[in-house]
Amino acid sequence: MLNRVVRSPSNPALRYAIMGALVVSLLVGGFLIGSTLNRLIPSPAISTDLSRPGGGALVDPPRQVQDFTLTSQTGEPISLSDLRGRAVLMFFGYTHCPDVCPTTLADYTRVKQALGRDAGDVAFVFISVDGRRDTPGVIADYLDRFDSDFIGMTGDETTLRRIGAEYGLLFHQETASGEGTDEEGHEHQEEPGLDAESYFVQHTSPSFVIDRDGYLRMVYFYGTKPEVIADGIREVLR
Repeated sequence: MLNRVVRSPSNPALRYAIMGALVVSLLVGGFLIGSTLNRLIPSPAISTDLSRPGGGALVDPPRQVQDFTLTSQTGEPISLSDLRGRAVLMFFGYTHCPDVCPTTLADYTRVKQALGRDAGDVAFVFISVDGRRDTPGVIADYLDRFDSDFIGMTGDETTLRRIGAEYGLLFHQETASGEGTDEEGHEHQEEPGLDAESYFVQHTSPSFVIDRDGYLRMVYFYGTKPEVIADGIREVLR
């Protein structure tokens, strides 16, 4: 997954387990990058909370994340700070994703259901790492299949890589033959051309919980039970 020499495991479950294991170290690196932008905020220690089945981690102490602005599914600019006052459950993906992204969004619908009345205090956010295909209209249609209240965001690759660094995000485009771009967006090709439409985006897949004041509080890896995520969000709301 991470370069042209080391291939992604063919087993999807194994691939995303490896991605989950990597993301904590990537987050630490991303937070160190963020801290260079704001040296008054200390870098956090991220500790795995084994009491959360399915792969939960706490950010200890919580860290205030940098604000960012992207384009919403309505075509209007939207900033992370626009969601202040609500907790945010957020992940990075893309609409052509064959497995992890639709599963995660389906889980989000169950998280929302499990939250009951508290769901009104939570923003469910999907950020596309495939701005080339994921226009606002495409994202709007995609999210409508799950919950029309979910918030979609999209932007150009350079902006996404800058934003994603704080969250340990890695992603690259790849065709079935292995052609595409690496994590820095540099092209690599073994055969002529990357199909303009038919490609996959390999990407890290955790969900992030940000509190009402813009502090990252929890990270949940792909496969965490919706009820566990809902319980964690309730803690954050309290």
